[in-house]
Formats: sequence, structure tokens, C-alpha cells
Amino acid sequence: MKKIKAVMFLGFVWFAFPIFAQFNAGSNGAYHNFAETEAVLRELAGRYPGLTQLVSVGLSIEGRELYVLKISDFAQTEESEANIYIIGGTHAREWISIEVPLLFARQLLENYAEDAAVRRLVDGAQIYIMPLLNPDGLEFSIHTYRWWRKTRRYNGNFSWGVDLNRNWGFQWGYDNLGSSPDPNSETYRGSGPFSEPETDALRLFMQDHPPIGAIFYHNFSQKIIYPWEHTAAPAPDQAKMAVIATEMSRRMAAVSGRVYLTGSSEISYAVNGGSCDWVYGTFAAPAFTIELPNATYLQGGFFTAESEIMTTFAENLPALLYFIDCFLEKN
Repeated sequence: MKKIKAVMFLGFVWFAFPIFAQFNAGSNGAYHNFAETEAVLRELAGRYPGLTQLVSVGLSIEGRELYVLKISDFAQTEESEANIYIIGGTHAREWISIEVPLLFARQLLENYAEDAAVRRLVDGAQIYIMPLLNPDGLEFSIHTYRWWRKTRRYNGNFSWGVDLNRNWGFQWGYDNLGSSPDPNSETYRGSGPFSEPETDALRLFMQDHPPIGAIFYHNFSQKIIYPWEHTAAPAPDQAKMAVIATEMSRRMAAVSGRVYLTGSSEISYAVNGGSCDWVYGTFAAPAFTIELPNATYLQGGFFTAESEIMTTFAENLPALLYFIDCFLEKN
């Protein structure tokens, strides 16, 4: 009996080691915390003033700025070009989801002058990059509890946090499977649609700058998911979105060999009040949830190794470039 207990304990330690390793560490290594993300965005805006416009669209529940970096050839001007959104950092523990949008912003700006393909995309679209939608949750995940997922709203009764990917207004609270009414739940949807300043700020910004396409980065599971996510019923443009998702997956695999599964709710689980369904349901704009590696818990789950940051970005880069190209007016 003692031997069984010892094995069970060692198994728990092995599974939980990443938590203990990061718990209260005060640093997330090669990953970016809120201040470092802000610094990178300000640096890029300062180096490329003609190609960027850095905007704070609002404040988080704890008062942190919610930044969107616009990249375009005349970034200070509102043009009649495709508005494309690349968003990360919705869930606090999904650190890799911040890095891909942040690296993509740098890639576009640093290669604009020399790379004709990049220049064509930047000249032909207005690209809005928001690496971090949930800065409060990220800081809590870094400094206090690595597994933290939600925001840091105090709900009362010793319960904290709202799942920002259950708080959007389209089919909010559709059922209690795709989101939860329980404030203690990991998928708590909040007191009402857009009850959270983070989602409401991005909603208002998107309404002022309507998207024609959007990608929301998450991890883990290595999937590309498109609407509908709240129901198994097919979305009107499912075939079109399936083609885009399949091509993105093909381009990812060509870089790294890793295969991203594609589909709607049937390849994942039901999500209501989600960002992708809201974008598609509100603007009829193709929207995708990209779940980055790892593929499984056994391969690391949310704890993507620092050594995998650039590998993950490299495999997503051609898919991102293709995605923007899908929405450019072709001459």
C-alpha cells in the first residue's frame, strides 16, 4: 500500500512539476509579461511611426492598458482596406498565444522594406494585432498560480475571474455546456454579455473598425477551429472557412511536420459566448480559433517549452501571411 501511495505521489509531482517550477517565480523566462509586451509594442511603434499606430482601447479590470497595434502603409489614416485582426492572450495560462501575434508584428515591420510579399500585405490591409487581451490574468499566472485561466474580477463569495472566451454577446449563455453560470467554474461566462471591460473594449473597437477576418490564438491541442462553436449546426460559410483552415494547416505542416486538425465544434467542444462566433455572427467575417501546440497533456499541455516559441511562430508565419492574402483585393 505504501508503495502504491509513493508511486501515485511521484506521478502527481511529475504531472504538476511545471506548476511548482513556475509558482511564485516572478518571471516567465523567454515569454513576455504585461510590461515586456507593452515595451515591445512601444518599441515597434517608435521605430516604425509611418507603419504603425499604437492604441489603448481600454483598461482591464485591474487598470492595465489593452493595446492594439495597427500595421498598415498609412497607419495613421483610416483607409478603405481590409481590417484583419490577430489576437492572443485571452486565457492567462496560454503564454504561447501571446508570443505568436507579438512576433508576427515584428516580422511584418522588420521585413517591410526588403520583402515584397510582406510589403504587399501591409500596403493592402489594415492589420490589427492585439497580443494580450487578458493582462491581469497573465500576471497572476506568472507570479501566483501558473494554471490560472480567467480574468481577475472579484465575483463575490471568494470567487475570482471570468472566462473572456465565454463573455462575447453572440449566443451568450446559449446553454450550460458551452459556458457556465457558476462563478467558480473555469468557463464562467460573467454576469452578462460583455460584462467585462476587456471584451467590451475590443467589441467597441471592432465595431468602429469592422473586421473582414480574424484569428484568435489559444493553446493547447494543435487545432484550427471555425464557426459555429456553440452548436453542431453548420455555419452558412462553413465550406469557405474550411478551405482557409485546411490551407493554413497545410502550410504549417510544410514547415514543421506538425499537423493542425481543422473543423468546427466537432473537433473540440462546445463554446458559447465565444469570440469567433461573435465576429462571424456579427460581421459575417471568417474567424478562427487557432489552438497552438502542445497537442496533448502528455506532450506538455499549456506548458510549451521556451525552446518551442520560435518553432511555433515559424510554422504559423506562412499561415498568417496566407490568411491576410485571402482578404486582399486582387488586381
